[in-house]
Amino acid sequence: SSTWKHDTRKFGPLNAINNNTEDAWKSAQSEEGNDPLAYFEIDFHRPVSVKELRIQFQGGFVGMDCIVYQKCGNDNNDDWEECEDLFLDPIDSNEVQTFASEEEEDDNAGGKCNAIRIEFGRSTDFYGRIVIYSLEVWGRESS
Repeated sequence: SSTWKHDTRKFGPLNAINNNTEDAWKSAQSEEGNDPLAYFEIDFHRPVSVKELRIQFQGGFVGMDCIVYQKCGNDNNDDWEECEDLFLDPIDSNEVQTFASEEEEDDNAGGKCNAIRIEFGRSTDFYGRIVIYSLEVWGRESS
């Protein structure tokens, strides 16, 4: 994903998952015609079933029009498919927002992925920047 001022140490994606509330991932300012505006990828390196996402944005810099994609199968698979069980509709707030999967508990047919990708179509910021203080993925390992 893009990073503010290309400074991955200060603003890189690991800052959103390191449990330090002083750190954050800050996307670069968007340029006209970027599609998607920004994205955030997480590679689990094993099959997992995602049950919910918890995201804390900085108010005024919230990613909107989100689509979640998943990568299934082996690690060599480069195909992303839309995750139809996980719908993100964030509000412009500093609060932690929880987005639960609509997957049935006994559904063995789907829900197993090796990676997820959240694409943000727009931002509440005039310049298109997105700031995430924390991003948590809750679920279970699949076999």
